Amino acid sequence: MFRTESVKEVDMTLACPRRYQLVSVIIPVYNAAATLGQQLKALKGQEFDGNWEIVAVDNQSTDDSATVIRQYQQQMPQLRFVQATDKQTAAYARNVGARAAKGDAFLFCDADDVVAPGWLAAMADALEQHDFVAGTMDLELLNESKAWRGESCNWATRRNLSFLPFSGGALLGISREAFERVGGFNEEAPIGEDVELSWRLQLHGYPLHPVTAATIHVRCRETRQGMWKQYVRYGEAHVYLYKQFASSGMPRPSVKKAVCNYWGLISTIPYLLREDERQRAQFVRKAAICWGRLCGSLRYRKIYV
Repeated sequence: MFRTESVKEVDMTLACPRRYQLVSVIIPVYNAAATLGQQLKALKGQEFDGNWEIVAVDNQSTDDSATVIRQYQQQMPQLRFVQATDKQTAAYARNVGARAAKGDAFLFCDADDVVAPGWLAAMADALEQHDFVAGTMDLELLNESKAWRGESCNWATRRNLSFLPFSGGALLGISREAFERVGGFNEEAPIGEDVELSWRLQLHGYPLHPVTAATIHVRCRETRQGMWKQYVRYGEAHVYLYKQFASSGMPRPSVKKAVCNYWGLISTIPYLLREDERQRAQFVRKAAICWGRLCGSLRYRKIYV
């Protein structure tokens, strides 16, 4: 179990500017043969005047992901292939990649997303001033036909769950020193490991800095059913995070707010009958989060609705 600290005790001191000798881009890969090539091609096209490497971590894939990596290794000498075989989780794969990486700064991205031009340089430049940074998520480019896609944003610009900002695991950059100081991703976390890492870092004195110029095109779930499952997991994560960070100041929704949330959900049921797919998708997302919070409250024996 990772130890958390009170927000009031945190020393939010920025690190001095520095130039990293090597930047490591770490990509966890699990059955991503259909999309990984697009991500590697985008990384190949990055312009950066510093030294960098890519660590692709195959996490028990059963498709042709390893073949795709080896094919791109012929074109990209900075691309390294690592295997993570003990268990199949993103947190574990990212930690394996960090241990294998040679850099003193880490950039994490996912195998089913696509980094935009200028992403690497913008993130590396930001890490010269800050130990912990977050890129910007774009949901338009890869999801034009999906009416259930969410809105593009940078989560580092606002508090999450009325507590602290966070960076998604596919969007974050971090100095090696900060990553190792907090112990990396919590592999015991059943869910929400990227939010948990973000909050532990901030509670250890590493403020999160948004990098609006560093865009990653994120791919949404392919089906509505997939979206439902994803948002149910988000709701469960809210409860898990509350269990972990309540002692550090994470608040629980008031009874009034909880009632308003569920009443608001009931009042929008008519959206299911409308032709506007976006409104229906918004209802499904809210319903999935509420259901996930109920399930999580039972699972973790903490009331968070």
